[in-house]
Amino acid sequence: MTHPTDRPQPTPVPGPVLLPAPRVPEAPDGFYDYEDTRSLTVHIAPYPGMAANDVVTVHWRTPDGLHKEPLRVPGHRVGAAVTVGIAGPHLSSATTAVHYEVEYFAGGTAVSERLTLNDR
Repeated sequence: MTHPTDRPQPTPVPGPVLLPAPRVPEAPDGFYDYEDTRSLTVHIAPYPGMAANDVVTVHWRTPDGLHKEPLRVPGHRVGAAVTVGIAGPHLSSATTAVHYEVEYFAGGTAVSERLTLNDR
């Protein structure tokens, strides 16, 4: 008789890995001046497995709700940073949480860590 501990055990499946948080040059320390800022620029570094026709969607949550901006990666931009602007009407004098999601053209998704922005 085989004892349960003698049987080969399945290899645990690693949990999803978070992509790095986006960067916002107008708020390098996580703070921006809401009164003087007309827009913010979200920079997303090239990510593992980046390919033409991936869809990168930037999400930002303010007290007004959740806003989204999708962008399809063109072939000539593979390996380059993805940049998305957040216009003034979608900014908030309260905390804004920003992250992005990648829908890989070949299938599957990945999500980034959150970046928290605050008004000075």
